[in-house]
Amino acid sequence: MSSLRAIKTKIRSVGKTHQVTKAMEAVSGVKMRKAQLAALAARPYAMAALRILERVSFSVDTARHPLVAKREVRRVLLVIITSDRGLAGGLNSSVLKHAVGKLLERGITREQMGVLAIGRKGEEYFARRGYLLEKHIPSFKDESTMASFGDIVSLVTNLFTRESYDECALAYTNFHSTFEQKAVMRTLLPLSVEGLQEMITGITPKRGKFADTKGGSVREEKTPSRAYTSADTIMEPSPEEVFETLLPRLLSIELHHAFLEAKASEHSARMVAMRNASDKARDVVFFLTRDYNKARQAAITREMSEIIGGIEAMK
Repeated sequence: MSSLRAIKTKIRSVGKTHQVTKAMEAVSGVKMRKAQLAALAARPYAMAALRILERVSFSVDTARHPLVAKREVRRVLLVIITSDRGLAGGLNSSVLKHAVGKLLERGITREQMGVLAIGRKGEEYFARRGYLLEKHIPSFKDESTMASFGDIVSLVTNLFTRESYDECALAYTNFHSTFEQKAVMRTLLPLSVEGLQEMITGITPKRGKFADTKGGSVREEKTPSRAYTSADTIMEPSPEEVFETLLPRLLSIELHHAFLEAKASEHSARMVAMRNASDKARDVVFFLTRDYNKARQAAITREMSEIIGGIEAMK
């Protein structure tokens, strides 16, 4: 009987775990779709900002701007976005290994790196390994806007313009589909039109409900010609001031979209992990129930044998 009670207790415990994982799977699925919708909703704004940058770049010598000018890379600031919580499979480990591996391939050592970690998992990883942490920022809420990244943009631009770092790299997890998330690393500073265009193009997932959106791709947008821009565009108060105001906003757009992609990837990975856990718990309940039935049948057979043996002994 003690064996039967132990098996029944295990069945009850695994059943409760199954309920929790199913609930977490449902919550993560809803959050994943919200993060995708937020990224797609902000996409037209990012495309409009990119077109403005393209037009302004024809009227301003952008190569001399401290946030655009390229220089020899001796020190790199890594801005990495991870989650605060686990239960998301290998999501965080993949982006951490990818970022460190890419920098090591370029010959950037630990002593030549600084880290700005958004999310607790990234902060713990680099702190344990002795990297220089410029700042640790807990992960923002899913409803965060571009304004939430103003302080990060100010810190990154100050470090870059003071030449504490020669390049700023942004590492996060890009959302491709519910079952596919890929770690990527882009150059945040010096700023480039090509980098922004690549980021905006990658906002729309390859597969799934949101793959075919009416927004189209960046390639469908007409890039203004130099003649059109210089002759027909009037900028107030001046192209230089417009460009100066636009750059921090573009950096906020990049960080915000990277955050939304990372959030969608996190919720997707957690949903898949919880689904696998739920399936495993259901299988465990099935096998435990079978063992319980076998043990119960054996106990009943033993009791019947004892009763029949007692009756035969009394004859």
